[in-house]
Amino acid sequence: MSLRTTSGIAYEEGGSGRPFLAIHGYSLDRRMSIGAFEPLLAGKPYRRIYPDLPFMGESTDDIPGSGHDGMLAAVIDFIREVIPAGPFLLAGESYGGYLARGLARELAERVAGLFLLCPAVVKHGAGRDLPPAFVASEEGGWKEEARAAGATSEDLADYEALAVVRNEANFRRTRAEIISGIRVARLPAMERYCGGKVAFSFDTLGKAGTAGEPFDRTFDRPASFVLGRQDSSVGWRDALRLADLYPRASYHVIDGAGHNLQVERPEAFAAAFESWLRDCEEAER
Repeated sequence: MSLRTTSGIAYEEGGSGRPFLAIHGYSLDRRMSIGAFEPLLAGKPYRRIYPDLPFMGESTDDIPGSGHDGMLAAVIDFIREVIPAGPFLLAGESYGGYLARGLARELAERVAGLFLLCPAVVKHGAGRDLPPAFVASEEGGWKEEARAAGATSEDLADYEALAVVRNEANFRRTRAEIISGIRVARLPAMERYCGGKVAFSFDTLGKAGTAGEPFDRTFDRPASFVLGRQDSSVGWRDALRLADLYPRASYHVIDGAGHNLQVERPEAFAAAFESWLRDCEEAER
């Protein structure tokens, strides 16, 4: 069931115990987070919280401020209302990973563990270190099966833009959890809100004309970077530049995986997540 904060952020939650908050990527919605994490957490002692970011899913388009600083402030307000006190675990995917790093900086005393799935480290695409587009494998006939199931040409194009392991099953899951969110995002409103800004005001990493420095503060709790070796959207090398700031981080660079790693390499994704969860549980003892 969809819930809503006083500021208009829609979210779902389930379970009880240590709060776990998952933030989806740019132009997606909570279906991405639920699809990735819920199968690994259901039945475990965690209160799982899955919001839609502003301008996406069922959330409001009316938030104070502007730019990515305003987005970060909106998520902080969400946390203060929904998780008003105590530590919580935090996961972020792509742009959600960018926001999660900002949250770890601003709410450092509360974030007990950080899981970053294909995170955007350099927000501005032109400043990213990206591998070339690559297709590791492609199943014959998957497009025909997808069209027979109602897929549009736009669906297929959105899928092929990032897919490294192409088959009908992966397309079906991508359509249900990722493309579905893209279809309901209000990107023109989001772009007006951001006003052409491409990063937090305190972020200089990767900006044109300067090498810049990471905005992250040292995070000495369990962290995990799970990266697609063939991720041509955000890349994987930029994440290595943060290693000294995350002294307890594990790095998983997964071959045969692009930006939708949890779909293309679900076993490797699950293993990395469960290892991080164990590290967080051990740190709590």
